[in-house]
Amino acid sequence: MRQANYLTNQSPANGNKAYAMRVAWEIEKIREYLRSGLVSFSYAKVSGDCRTALGTTNPLLIPAAAIPKSTDLDLPKERLGLITYYDLDKDGWRSFYFYSLHQIDHVWKFNSLS
Repeated sequence: MRQANYLTNQSPANGNKAYAMRVAWEIEKIREYLRSGLVSFSYAKVSGDCRTALGTTNPLLIPAAAIPKSTDLDLPKERLGLITYYDLDKDGWRSFYFYSLHQIDHVWKFNSLS
């Protein structure tokens, strides 16, 4: 709900609570995909370039040295409207704002790796 309240006053929501709730739900869905496995997606970088990424927040898929010390693996420094992920192509943490997401190409879900 905190996410939706924040988004209500952001463009393009412009006070539209229903739109903000839908966007907050979409953000949570993307975060759940990242927690559950690997996600191939694309988004617009701040420079305007299109970035295609293969990312995750699943600790089983992140190198041990890169796992945040906090217990919340959606971090580091998660902010409202910002989606943080570990980029397997770049071997590092990256983030983008929800409104810059172009598409989700594929989701590979993993319950456990054996």
